[in-house]
Amino acid sequence: MVFQHATVKRIVHGFGSIAGASDEVKKLGGTRVLIVTDPGLAKIGVQKPVEESLEAAGIPWKLYAGAELEPSAESIRRCADEAAAFNADVLIGVGGGSALDTTKATAVLLGNDGPIEKYFGMDLVPNPSLPAILVPTTAGTGSEMTNIAVLADTVNGGKQGVVSEYMYADTVILDPELTMGLPPRVTAMTGVDAFVHAMESYCGLAATPFTDALNIQAMKLIAGNLRRAYANGSNREARKAMLYGSALAGMGFVNTQNGIIHAIGTTLPLSCHIPHGLAMAVCAPFCVGFNHIAAPERYALVADILRGEDRFRSMSVDARAADAEGAFRQWLADLDIQTGLSHYGVTREDLPGCADRAFAAKRLLNNNPRRAGRDQILALLEIGFDR
Repeated sequence: MVFQHATVKRIVHGFGSIAGASDEVKKLGGTRVLIVTDPGLAKIGVQKPVEESLEAAGIPWKLYAGAELEPSAESIRRCADEAAAFNADVLIGVGGGSALDTTKATAVLLGNDGPIEKYFGMDLVPNPSLPAILVPTTAGTGSEMTNIAVLADTVNGGKQGVVSEYMYADTVILDPELTMGLPPRVTAMTGVDAFVHAMESYCGLAATPFTDALNIQAMKLIAGNLRRAYANGSNREARKAMLYGSALAGMGFVNTQNGIIHAIGTTLPLSCHIPHGLAMAVCAPFCVGFNHIAAPERYALVADILRGEDRFRSMSVDARAADAEGAFRQWLADLDIQTGLSHYGVTREDLPGCADRAFAAKRLLNNNPRRAGRDQILALLEIGFDR
């Protein structure tokens, strides 16, 4: 089998690196910039360092603060219209996964005919996107490193992905300073999401030595630092480790896809408004319990990383792998994340529809180490409903 490994073109990282945003615009030949973020982040001014960098360099800019937490096709059209009206030749996305996905999808529309729904699926975008710089302010989605934008499917329910080589950022700026004010709850949810990215990629069928190196390091950084970042958001070393771990996970899973956790977690009813990271956290334990027998050596390592110890000589591979679900549940308990879909507005009547949508997510299920039929997925949802 032939594999490919792709990633973003340029990464700038370190405390204070956001001050060089204008330099990155100039490297792309940019002269007018649309900054994309969401209303909540704009209110607290998270994008201000970008604005200041552009101002100092004399680069005209406009702020678009309309990114939705669950981006819809309509919201992408509005953002693209704003960029076109301003004659922007570079986009800078600042924020969490929703703002970054909005930026990537908008860049697609600025280089291709709409609507964005035409490109739901794999490799359907025909032309290059507008140049984009992505600046994450959470350590979770890894969206800055991927060629995927996840959007709400308001017609069929659940979420859909636009996947294209043209969606890789031209530049990523990783400045841990921008994550220092992240609230504990958001820190926990986004951090677990990042770990799930690395875990599903590492345990998936498409894993390679290249993605293994990225994902193992990502899991170690995240598992070793998320409790500390959650307990004390001003811990600079923990914040840096989390941001870099999230980016490494993004670099890994974009080359393998995720698995059943994402297949199920992205199909929960939109009406429940469950944040993506929380959905991944709630679905992870029962999916790990289902998967571990298919890749025991890999889930054994996952369990050891979560437990913070190497039990190679004291426990068998199968015993360590079987502990992965318990280790994950203990980790979530330490982060005050309650499991059980019923606690988040999901009803039993919702489960068959979730199972149908998850079973249709072949891009994700084809990478899962254990094959799962529609009825097995429904049974898993029943398990995850209460615990």
